Amino acid sequence: MPEEGFIHVLMNPQWKSWFRIMPACSVDAATAPDRPEPSLLEVLLVLIMESAIYLGTIYKVGGWGTLVTPHFDAQFYVDVASTIRQWHFPGGESAQFFWGYPYVIAGLSKLFSIPGLTAAVIISFLASVAVCVLVHRLYGGWVAATFVVMNFEWIQRALGAGSEPLFMCLLYASFLLARSDRWNLAALLAALSTTVRPVGVFALVSFAAVLAWRRSYRQLATITLLGLTVGVLYCIPVRMVMGTPLASFIAYKDDWGSNGWPITYPFGAMVSGFLTGLHGDTRWWRLVWFVAWLIIALAGAVAVWLPRSWHRVLANYHAEALFTSLYLLFFLSYNYGGIVRFFPRFVIPVLPILLFSMRDKIPRDRRVLWVAAALSALLGAADVVSFRSLFGFGLR
Repeated sequence: MPEEGFIHVLMNPQWKSWFRIMPACSVDAATAPDRPEPSLLEVLLVLIMESAIYLGTIYKVGGWGTLVTPHFDAQFYVDVASTIRQWHFPGGESAQFFWGYPYVIAGLSKLFSIPGLTAAVIISFLASVAVCVLVHRLYGGWVAATFVVMNFEWIQRALGAGSEPLFMCLLYASFLLARSDRWNLAALLAALSTTVRPVGVFALVSFAAVLAWRRSYRQLATITLLGLTVGVLYCIPVRMVMGTPLASFIAYKDDWGSNGWPITYPFGAMVSGFLTGLHGDTRWWRLVWFVAWLIIALAGAVAVWLPRSWHRVLANYHAEALFTSLYLLFFLSYNYGGIVRFFPRFVIPVLPILLFSMRDKIPRDRRVLWVAAALSALLGAADVVSFRSLFGFGLR
């Protein structure tokens, strides 16, 4: 493209307005001169420091071989990427993993001739950086910085080839586009996010609800068609290789209780799982960790709809608030025996919105922020290499 043409594109008002969307808390008390919002650079520096401590600790205690452990699902995604490249499914547990993330792994691995696991780690980390940028743009510096350090499972997924960073990258990019009424592209990215984690469908439902409320029926029909098109294009190769387009859902049925349904009554699986953990071999700190995140999720979900929060900021962001409610309602009712173990991880995709709804409760002290980042990195590493290996004593 000629230089003049490139400059013309950059100066186009529509293009520039995409970057001019201000975070919703830009007029909040958090922007007071004595405690300004952390800049994007500061948030990224927090992420880099946390990553360095996490990686350095794991390397010192367990070596690089423990970085991507089986419970991060990384190897399963790499196996699916191999299935895509070879166009043959050899069988195994990887049948239940969705193909959106493996497509990206297979593409990057092929393009740069690197191992699939290496490609997965690169993708997850770069996507986590992009998520920080998006959250900072959408919700401000304090929410972005707190998000990075609050849940140590985020740094595990960002550096352990988890699917959450790519899913959130697509999801929050769609929210940013929806704020500026770029519904077609927003719906496309939301639809693509469902190929990574199917709960992205709640974003499409939220967009549809907002457009229906506005009576923008033509736009509603367009995004519905986009979502269906992405779904059909995703299902065709799955059907060709696996024999059924619903292969992933079928593979998950064994995890959904005796009736094989993904949904039960709210808190049903949580209560039974918690009681089983109390009388079983589940470590006490995992139960405490679950309860803490359950309280945070419920408090944030309620705060989203409180009049004070709604009228000040969230009234303009119906899709994000609705998505959060649908997403949490699904996981509160998820019929999965391991919900107690994995609920803190499941909360990660909506954590920025929950924090935004409770932003007045965020400690605006940079000393707390940096100490929390170091502590989060150490806890994340301890969860990988064992608490005893890192600190010299165990948590039973």
